[in-house]
Amino acid sequence: MGLFSMNCYCAAAHLNSDTSKIQYRVSTAAVPFYIDNFLIEQPFIGGLNAPQFCHLDLNLDGKLDVIVFDRYDSKLFPYVRIKDDQFRYVPEYESELPKGNYYYKTADLNSDGKLDIFTATKTGGLKIHKQLAPSPNGRLKFTDLGDLFYRNQYNDTDNLPLYNLISFPILDLPEIKDMDGDGDLDLLTYDAGNFTYRQFRDVRKEMGWSTDTFEFQIMDVCFGYFNEGVNNSILLGECPPFTLKLKPRHANGSACFTYDEDSDGDVELVISNIGFSNFTKLKNGRKENKSAFDTMVTYDTMFPANTKLANEFIFPAGFTIDASGDGLPDLIVAPNGVPDGKETQQVWYYKNKGTLGKTEFEFQRTNFLIDKTLDFGGKSAPVFVDVDADGDKDLLIANNGDYSKTKGLRDKLTLFVNNGSADSAVFVLNNNDYLKISENNDTLFHHSIPAVGDLDNDGDLDLLIGVRSGRVVYYENIAGSNKPVNWIFKSVNIIPKSGILGESGAAPCIYDFNNDGKNDLLIGYYNGKVVAYKNEGNNTFVRFHSSAYGVKANEYRYDINPVGFISFGNAVPRIADLNNDGQIELIVGTAHGTPLLYRIQGHSITDSLVGDTQWFKSYTSMGDSITGRLGYLLTPDLTDLNGDSIPEFIAGLGRGGLVWANSLKSLKPALNNTETFNEVSLLRVFPNPAATNVFVEIPTFSSMNRIEISDIHGKKVLSSVINNGESGIGFTISHLPTGVYSVSAFNKSQMLANCKLIIVR
Repeated sequence: MGLFSMNCYCAAAHLNSDTSKIQYRVSTAAVPFYIDNFLIEQPFIGGLNAPQFCHLDLNLDGKLDVIVFDRYDSKLFPYVRIKDDQFRYVPEYESELPKGNYYYKTADLNSDGKLDIFTATKTGGLKIHKQLAPSPNGRLKFTDLGDLFYRNQYNDTDNLPLYNLISFPILDLPEIKDMDGDGDLDLLTYDAGNFTYRQFRDVRKEMGWSTDTFEFQIMDVCFGYFNEGVNNSILLGECPPFTLKLKPRHANGSACFTYDEDSDGDVELVISNIGFSNFTKLKNGRKENKSAFDTMVTYDTMFPANTKLANEFIFPAGFTIDASGDGLPDLIVAPNGVPDGKETQQVWYYKNKGTLGKTEFEFQRTNFLIDKTLDFGGKSAPVFVDVDADGDKDLLIANNGDYSKTKGLRDKLTLFVNNGSADSAVFVLNNNDYLKISENNDTLFHHSIPAVGDLDNDGDLDLLIGVRSGRVVYYENIAGSNKPVNWIFKSVNIIPKSGILGESGAAPCIYDFNNDGKNDLLIGYYNGKVVAYKNEGNNTFVRFHSSAYGVKANEYRYDINPVGFISFGNAVPRIADLNNDGQIELIVGTAHGTPLLYRIQGHSITDSLVGDTQWFKSYTSMGDSITGRLGYLLTPDLTDLNGDSIPEFIAGLGRGGLVWANSLKSLKPALNNTETFNEVSLLRVFPNPAATNVFVEIPTFSSMNRIEISDIHGKKVLSSVINNGESGIGFTISHLPTGVYSVSAFNKSQMLANCKLIIVR
């Protein structure tokens, strides 16, 4: 492995002293992953598909941080600004943020200097969460303002509703900002009934109300005095009467944002439509032409101009945030489409190289924020297996690559080999299309989920791949035991076709459930059930039970009528001994993202058990824990990677990335029960990997006063104190052997943060 330079930021570690229970905690700092000799800084964020971007001061330090909201599964990703254009994912803040649907924007509703959150209910109604003064513990605090209504501009004699619920189409992306410079907010959204844009204005200023009193009124049914024609065209100077009911020229699905390009006091409008790949920028001539209303005078379909066009994926959305930290609004472009679209290299960053008086966007890169994580496109599904027979577990990840290229019909297997050891894993990308399954001519491999095990009882590990059609493809290992795998295709479907509704999206697991010495199959399906197939020998499997252990991966919803389980669950079964007590557990991945735990030891496969949802946690900023909801289409696997006989947890997601969790009993080294959260994520180790010298940087406000470096056996090899005011310390490491080390930061009483250091020569 060649030497290269890479920074490593480390999150603080956690431990619960009660180890009698099975409990796992999400972590973003775990084993190292390398791609093309580069260390992936935060590999386990989970990927992005249709991300949105807005500002919020998450840690109340006066700097604008960034919230990423993925429309794909409504997942929130808080990013703290470390300095300028450097951001760090800090999941501890997610619990402080209100949940959202479809879109997630911030703006100052009541002019108090604090950004409020605008999102939607599941039915599309506008939802505002007003930011309050910080809680006594210094954390963010919001209040839900309830249902939001707008006032129509009708006369009292019209006998029409005076107030209507503010609701936007769920595929649309509205604009929320002060567009007229009067100090209160305006809302702008597409009107599919009239193919115009409607503007709602807060009349607080006009009415002379207090800052905490507001009312949105529909003020402009044809903002900019234009409408949209056939095939994404623009008709300037035309507005149909509000009462005219016309057939929409394109289906609901429009994204818009505004910015004042020339600082003349009116805003330009940038729009995009579902089914099209370009933006259209409309120039506002209200100020220069002294118009009474916003009036678009020209339009440009080549946006942004004089740089790389943002026209390479369908239905783009634009977001203006200060990504560079220079006080100017930059442009981020990402897909607004759901469920599938462009899924790799799809977050484009344009830096504003202009001034406060003139905006000039210049293309920078296609991987803003996602350059620091693993993202395989979509529908990732990992499985651990010792491919090279060197005694440690490698990682095989099925994924659909980029849906915009493969249409989800040409899945591939990505292989990371473990170049570390059985108790200290280091994963390196080895093959991005292992076994060449993407070249299958009949588009068999669609939403592939792999599993390994000795299916034919010959002492080596065979490969199964469940696919969208419900089939389970079989690859036999002909290498023999303790040899590198040699998988050859044997069968397009090793189980009998059932034809039962909902038994699609097969997810196989190899497990001898009847203890007869022959490995059987548990197959999870789209309908949320797990079906047991008994091994009759000679690779013949017969259906044994249609609802193994009573597994139900379906989400229970209280917001539907009638309340109850939804019709799909995408069950993905896995078998492991989670706490090394000799008792086998069944872990089930789900469509809704909460892993289920079934304690099956001593139970018949015909028993109906209840899945435990409380075993899997995520830390909040205050150290308490909540049930982990990791993301849509959770596909787990487990294995021991640090030699303590307790498995680590990894899972793929519909967003195409991976998430990671540790058992509290398997953390090394053992940590204290307490945590100081103002230290989170700001320990920086660079270069990493390193050869001769390494520097450990700490935040200036930190209480850290000691840094230690330990080898993989926990033996301290280097140590130094940190005096008040010092930002870090350097170490000479040329005398230390090549390998994986632990860098730990302490205050007077406890460890505050810990991460890995790789030493290479």
